[in-house]
Amino acid sequence: MTEPTTEQEEDGGRLLEIWGDTVDSRHTIWAIALGIGLTVPLYLGAELLFSRLVDDQTVAGTYALLVGLVGCLLAGFGGALLFPPKRVVTEHAPTEQSRRAAMDAVEADYGPLGDPTELSEPVQRELRALGLFDDLLAQHRRRGEEQNP
Repeated sequence: MTEPTTEQEEDGGRLLEIWGDTVDSRHTIWAIALGIGLTVPLYLGAELLFSRLVDDQTVAGTYALLVGLVGCLLAGFGGALLFPPKRVVTEHAPTEQSRRAAMDAVEADYGPLGDPTELSEPVQRELRALGLFDDLLAQHRRRGEEQNP
């Protein structure tokens, strides 16, 4: 028996990317159903109740919408409790190699980064505060050495 080769095969093809986050499609469908199942009855019930209690139908509709919004919040809270995150976040200290790989990836996407000493002083101070100035400078010098061997 061969083992799955991709992440999608490992999870049975259930993972989706929604708004930059990876989610289980089954849990997403259940969360949507929970939202509809809770919010719609609350809204319709509140609309019926307020239309009988309040003379102004505009005010009754507004209150019903507020109850519907509370239903959305409750459904979101319930979904968060029922379907906790599946990802595991691991942190590690950046190494010289990982920083270099990150700089190479940025340059691959956006092109050469340039010389950080040519930036304005406030920008240089901010880069130093973030701990990026030396990495950018090393990347610039390395690219210069590669172009002029």
